[in-house]
Formats: sequence, C-alpha cells, structure tokens
Amino acid sequence: MPWLDGLLDAMDAGIVVLDRHGRVQFWNRWMERASGTPEPDIHGRELVEALPSLRDTRLHNAVRDVLETGAPSVLSHTLNPVLFPLRCADGRRMVHNVLIRPFTVANASYCLIQVTDVTAVVNRERVLREQRDARYRAIVDTAPDAIVTTDTRGVVQWANGAAALQFGFQSNELMGQHVSLFLAEGSPDWSGLLERDPAGRPAPVELIGRKRDGTRIDLEVSLARWESEGRSFITGVLRDITERRRTREELKANALAMRQLAEQTKATLDALPALIAVLDHGGHIISVNKAWSESGPQAGFLGDGSAIGDDYLEACAATRSGAEHADALIEGLRGLLRGGSPVSIEYPGLSDAGPRWYRCLSAPMAAGPFGGAVLMHIDVTEIKSMEAALRKLVGQKSTLLREVNHRVKNSLQLVSSLLTLQTMSLPGAAERVHFQDARSRIDAIARVHSRLYQTEQFQTIEFGSYLNELCADLSRASGGDTLGSIEVRAERVDLPIDQAAPLGLIANELITNAIKHRGSTPANVLVSLDRAGDLLALTVTDQGPGLPAGFDMRRSRSLGMRLITSLTGQVGATVALMPVERGTSFRIALTMPEVRGPILEDSAAEWNG
Repeated sequence: MPWLDGLLDAMDAGIVVLDRHGRVQFWNRWMERASGTPEPDIHGRELVEALPSLRDTRLHNAVRDVLETGAPSVLSHTLNPVLFPLRCADGRRMVHNVLIRPFTVANASYCLIQVTDVTAVVNRERVLREQRDARYRAIVDTAPDAIVTTDTRGVVQWANGAAALQFGFQSNELMGQHVSLFLAEGSPDWSGLLERDPAGRPAPVELIGRKRDGTRIDLEVSLARWESEGRSFITGVLRDITERRRTREELKANALAMRQLAEQTKATLDALPALIAVLDHGGHIISVNKAWSESGPQAGFLGDGSAIGDDYLEACAATRSGAEHADALIEGLRGLLRGGSPVSIEYPGLSDAGPRWYRCLSAPMAAGPFGGAVLMHIDVTEIKSMEAALRKLVGQKSTLLREVNHRVKNSLQLVSSLLTLQTMSLPGAAERVHFQDARSRIDAIARVHSRLYQTEQFQTIEFGSYLNELCADLSRASGGDTLGSIEVRAERVDLPIDQAAPLGLIANELITNAIKHRGSTPANVLVSLDRAGDLLALTVTDQGPGLPAGFDMRRSRSLGMRLITSLTGQVGATVALMPVERGTSFRIALTMPEVRGPILEDSAAEWNG
C-alpha cells in the first residue's frame, strides 16, 4: 500500500520499525526532524549501532525483550532519563515517552517503536507547579513558626523566613543542607519522627535544636509526608518551646512532684520480681523493694537475709555459698561507692528449692537523697535452662544440616553415576560430550555439599581447598599428565555457599573449556584465587589456541559461556578477558560478602540443673 508510508510520515509522533535482528526498517519523517538523522542513513542498520548512546540502556533492553520474548514496554521520561537523543524545533531537548511492542507481518516478527513528544505537557505542569508553590510559599513564609521542607534523606529543599530567623541563617544558606545543621547532635532520624496520634494526625515530637552560634533551643516538631511527581517530601513545623520547657522543668523540681516521683518509684520497684536494694556511701542498706524484704535468709543470693540498716558488704561476706563470687562483688561495690564503674556479676546460688543462678547488677546513685548505689539481683535460672535447651537444639540442627548436605551430595553423585552409565550407551561422540559436561557440573555442586558436611561450618566453605580438589578431579578425568597439567595457586578464602556454588561452577566451566579446546598441544592451565581487601579474583589461564577474533561472550551461543555470564550476574561478579601472549585468560572479580556470625554465642557458664 503506497499510501501507508505517507500516512506514517504524516503522524505527529515518531514511528520506528525494527526487524527481528534489531535493524531499522522504517524511520518516519518525524524521527528525521527530531533526531537530525535522515532515513537513508539509518535504514538497514542496527539501532544501537546507528545511535551508540542507546547501548545497554533501558530502551535497548526493552527492544531486546520485545524481539526475544514479545514482551511490550512503556518507557516514560520520568523513570528513564536516557531515551532517544531528540531535539525540538527550537533546539531544546525534547521530553518524550516511548512505547515498544511486537507485531507480525507474513509470519515475520517486527518491533514497533512509537515516540510521543510530551515537552509542552511537562513545561505546562512545571509552570502550574511553580504557580501553586508560589501561593503556598506566600502563605507559609508569613507564618510565625519555622517551616522546613526536606526530601526523605533530610536535605532541605525550602525554608520560610521564620526558620532562617529562628536558627540565625539566611534562607539561601539552608537550601541543600541536612537538617542536622540546626538540630543538636544525637537527634533521632528526621524521617523517624513521622509519628501519628490515635486520630491519624501528625504527633508533635520534642527535641533539641541548635542555632548558628551554637545556642541550644528546645523545639516541638510536627512532620508530615507528601508526594509530588513520584518523589516524597517531608514538611516540618519547628516551634521554639524553650520557655515552655524551662517552666515545666521548674515545676518538676517542686517538692511535691519529687515526693510523688519517689512514691511512684517505690511502687515500681516493689512490682519488679528482681531483688533490689539501695546502699548509702558506706555500703549500708537504706531501702529495699518488696521482693528483697520478703526473700528471707534462705533465698540463695549473695547477702540474702540482710535488711535495712545492715552493712551489705559484711552480709555478702557471710553468705553460706559462693565465696569466690562474694569477694568479687564486694571488691566491685567498694570501687563503685568510691566513684568507680558499674558492677555486673553472674553467679550460682543455693536456695531451699535447690541450685539457682543469679545476675547481680549495680550502678551509682550519687545524686539525690537515695545514697551511693543501687543493687539488683535477678534470678536467671530459667534463662540458663533455656540457653542449655537452645544450645541442645542448635546441636541437633547442626547434625541435621550435616545429614542433609551428606544426602544431597550422595543424591548428586547418584545422578552423576547415572549420567556416566547413560554416556557409555550413547553411540555419538557429540552426545557423550554433552552428558560428560552435565556430569562435571553436577560433580562441582556435589563437591560443595561434600565439604559442607565434613566441617563444622554450614554457611561457608574454604574455597581455596575446594579449587584444589576440583582441579585434581578434572585433571584425573581428562587423562592426567598425558593431556596437560592444571596448576592451582589459591589463597585461603571462606565463601558463603550461595557464592561458592556458582563460583565453583564457573571455575569448572572455564577449566573444562580449556581442556576441551586445547588444540593439538597439551592443556596447561593455571588457576589462581587472589584476595585484596574486600575484592576476590578468580583467574583461569591456558596455553591453548585462544579465542577467535571478535569474540563477544555476551553474544556467544555456547551453553558454557551463557552459563558463565548468568552465574557471574547471580553472584554480582564481573568477567573480563585478560591480555596474554598465548592462549586465553578469564578473570572473575567480585566483592567479598559479609559473613554472618554463629547462631548462638557461648554463654558465661553452662547450667546443669
């Protein structure tokens, strides 16, 4: 239909048609004007070849998805800053959206790209937004309270005049600064202050502010989050409540308030199951809670049976059991009462009900009428029992994980053996090679699980030893020294299993390929594993005939190369071809992950009840 090209050229939108190889088959006049590229200059060429700036962009990937899977895409200018390099008639950069979808003509697959100019719409929205913001700022800039708008990171986007005046800055000096500029050190995270009252309204939070000259002021902060053009902002009202807080603090100093506070504290301490006493500067007991007074002389903790007025240090020394712990506690309390550090001791006791475990904590109380120190004994017998039970469960879990890894290894070895038997029955050499490759990959994974059940670690394996074992097996499987040699230079590196297994498969593929494609000479392979700080590099170098000219791993149809590319992406690694005089050298580089600690740390002592 001759009128079809004219119709597409007359459309007020860009129309591009690509064949299944990504070559441009149609480029309408709208695209010629917007891009400055005539249709004859781009027809028949790959899109990313004609426009190199599009390579590996979201648009390039979307086109590739349409050609490979038929999945359409819509790319907006707000989420994709790099689209076509287009210009408006006046030379300004064109803001545009892109629609990509597949279509079929006469059993041939094509990709349709439709480009829409949204420059005028975006500019109109920007003008309307600026007008709206101008009205908003005119209102809030006259407010008596400081009002600040930030992004979610706490970077100031706008501040009214009251904010500049309150903190002693010029308005333009606050722009682009973090809110920590006018908040005291140790203030909570800005976005974490977005609290709500029961009615769902922003709840005010009190914190300390800081003026430009370093003066501290008390603030009441109310925050609200809002959205604009896909971005989140936080607007806060920061009210100076210095005078209000000062008045409140003065009221708290009132004697009646102090008496009420003492009564509330006493009630709170009496409600606690812990055994609590307050000592004066000489170590005499001046107050105890209900649990202490009702414990009796056979409770089993250090100093049990002592009462108000007693010298606690003497009572502690006279305890019927745990003399070595009593000496440590007495020494610690003497230092504490002389202005030393808090004391924390865990010790066994002996009560009428049997053995118990206690934790003793003490802290200074130099200020106020209560004396020199507060002392607390906590019964942790149940906690120790639970720790012992948990430790037993962890041991059972370790045994189970070892058994699981053993069975997985055995199952994979069974699959490998079945593939070996199947290989022996295949008539063709090509089929046997494929089965041997599959068996080699299964053996690489089985070797990971074998090392896991042979050690006490179930989260990591020592990858240097794994490489030595892998290369030894591959050397034996390929005929030993008659077909070449495999040298390993590996540092000791512990890797999590989710990285060790893919990296082991990558090493297996590279070494197997070096042996398989060695040519007429023996396959001499060097495998090195080097670590520098947080960076880990696996390098496989051979002395074979090398790769063909123009080799591109990303376009290779080899299953091994595709597997290597996929696995490197899985572990967040990069793969590069290193320059060598002869043969081929692959370098796999990745960042060492942070290894998690053990599930359960050893406690101070084991409870045997």
